[in-house]
Amino acid sequence: MLKKIQVILLYLIFFLLPFNSRYIFNFSNIKHIQSFKGQLEVSFFLFDIFNILLLLISLWVYRKKFNKVLLGKIIKHPLFYFIIFVILSFWTTKNSFVDWYNLFRLLSAISLFLIAQDLLKQYTVLTYARFILFIDGVLQAIIALVQFITQKSIGFGWLGESVIGKNILGVAKFSFEGEKYIRAYGTFPHPNVLGIFLLFSLSAGLSLLLAKKGLFKNIRPRYRFIFYLELLLILLGIILTYSRTTITLTGLVLLIFAFKQRRWINATYKNYCHKLHIPFFLQTTLAILLVFGTVFVTYNLLTPRLCLRCAGDNSWQLRQEYQKNAQTIICQHPLFGVGLGKFTSASSKITDYGQRPWELQPVHNLYLLIAAETGLLGLISFLATIVFYLVKKINLRSLADYPLNLFFLSLLLIAFFDHYFWTLPQGQLIFWLALALATVPKTKKIDSPKYHFEGLLKNVRYLIRELS
Repeated sequence: MLKKIQVILLYLIFFLLPFNSRYIFNFSNIKHIQSFKGQLEVSFFLFDIFNILLLLISLWVYRKKFNKVLLGKIIKHPLFYFIIFVILSFWTTKNSFVDWYNLFRLLSAISLFLIAQDLLKQYTVLTYARFILFIDGVLQAIIALVQFITQKSIGFGWLGESVIGKNILGVAKFSFEGEKYIRAYGTFPHPNVLGIFLLFSLSAGLSLLLAKKGLFKNIRPRYRFIFYLELLLILLGIILTYSRTTITLTGLVLLIFAFKQRRWINATYKNYCHKLHIPFFLQTTLAILLVFGTVFVTYNLLTPRLCLRCAGDNSWQLRQEYQKNAQTIICQHPLFGVGLGKFTSASSKITDYGQRPWELQPVHNLYLLIAAETGLLGLISFLATIVFYLVKKINLRSLADYPLNLFFLSLLLIAFFDHYFWTLPQGQLIFWLALALATVPKTKKIDSPKYHFEGLLKNVRYLIRELS
């Protein structure tokens, strides 16, 4: 019974992950701060309830496994030393209640990763988790599309939607022909985080497609068509975030996927052409028009963000300044860093290049940020953890067969250009849950319950029946 409750709680965490609805306990203390406030908030999210319950139940379920053999394995694990160095960097600095909260956030995300990695070994749980991520991505893409069309928030504040608009300072925008346009936020605190999550959802959808490719062709044509449309909707949502790194890596993932599955894509395309009574000699021409038409439309949508150093776009200059600050902090505090959540306060003391208040942010490089806040020892142990899982758990030879593995490698590349996997609770969960999904077995176990992939509507009914 407790194992079933664990699985249900994990499903709820996956479902609630995109929603930024939270209660900020110290709102009155930080509401006047215009710089980055992600690591200054003491917030409680809806998914925190289920995360805490999952942790408590898991401690009881796994209590008998903590023997000398397991403890010996833990000591040899690089993740253990990463946690140790994070705690050491925490104790070597003066800490407030906010710093204790940041430590709790990081450790809770790591504990969720360890629990999820065990639960996702069941093939049915893995399939439902990917399905929930896919549905979440569709919902977020719809919200993003409406936000971009209306150029303002659409009243979903109760789900965590940020207050956005053309004339609101600090809102992510881009300029095109002298007019400013907001980037899509979804229910995330920033478009970059939305883009990362939508790529996560897209990878989950593609993995579902591959995992049940043999049964997928038995679905009714209208359900199959709806599934393809939802994949395209998620792609449109990624474009509307105008996150350059995410869009670039999305294109790379799709190219690898298309090359690896080219035979199946070709067979599917010919099947649709046959049903639509398209003559054979026109099929190649139509395929070329579809490909070049998609490239043309995408290029025109992204034109305002293709230039890194366009007039009015100072993001490149700011990122360079953040990196200089990080290098200075690492040189001054090489072993244990300045402490969790203290990068912005430390960088404000060592430089003043006339930035506006909301431009003071953590360095947009996860690895430099970890080194600055936890020291070089923390960074080395973190990299050792990633290498351990890449070598031991992920089959690099068949990497292209698993879109979620490609997604995690994309996260490691995106980490060179963003900090949200370390500074925001949703970003932390995305990173560690992606690692959990990438490191579980992808084949069906004999003793796992049978999962029928017979259409999106039937999946929903089956999931509700299983949960009840």
